[in-house]
Formats: sequence, C-alpha cells, structure tokens
Amino acid sequence: MTAVQVHDFFKGYVRAFVDNDIDGICARWNFPALLASGGRQVALDREAFHRNAVRLSAFYVAQGLARAEKDVIGFLSLSETTAAVRTRDRLYDRTGTLIVTWEHAYLMSDTPAGIKVAAAMPDGEHRAWRERGTPLLL
Repeated sequence: MTAVQVHDFFKGYVRAFVDNDIDGICARWNFPALLASGGRQVALDREAFHRNAVRLSAFYVAQGLARAEKDVIGFLSLSETTAAVRTRDRLYDRTGTLIVTWEHAYLMSDTPAGIKVAAAMPDGEHRAWRERGTPLLL
C-alpha cells in the first residue's frame, strides 16, 4: 500500500459521500469499524455503521455539500499491510464556497478485498463542525 493508492482510495470515498452512496461508503471499511474520538472508542458492526453513514450523509447534505476533497497529508507504513494516514478534508457547496475543512487520522489496512479503513480518529472533524456552530451530533 502506497500513499498514492490511499489517495486514490479516498477519492472514491469522498465521491461516495457526495453521491450519497451509502453502500459505497460502507464498502471501504473493515468491520467492526473502529472509531476513536473525544477520549472514547466505539466499534460498529456493519449494520450500525450503515445507520451512522446514513445520518452522516444526511448531515452533510443539510450543510449544503456539493463537492468534497480529501488529500493525504501524512503516510506512515507500519507493516506490509497497515499504514497510519492523515488527510485534509474540504467540503464545498454548490457555488464552490468552502463550507468547512479539517484534518482526519486513519489506520488503513490492505486486505485481500483491497484497501480498507480499519480505524478512524475524527476529532478534527468534530472540532471543525463545533467551531462552525453546526456540531456533528450523531
């Protein structure tokens, strides 16, 4: 797994959010999906993750999401099949105006089914939405 491969992976991931493709979002994760944020950890099975993705996608739509960008800004290979990755995310509305930006951290896994998210640390996203006055309450 390389930084370029992970960047390509995330291009599809943000496209799935913009297209409201919940199955496409879920297909990019290993389960249980591990999330660590605000000093708490949660493991979501496929069904719980799907429900969360539906709520998150609806939240983005309500904020005006029309386009998203996600760039890999940090990549550290931990083993042949695992990497720690940092991204910079930007969401835009229909006029091209930036809605919000944040940095995100992931643990990625190169599986027989392709690259998948093994864990996410969305503290930066939660902070960005709070600072905007539209806290992410999922």
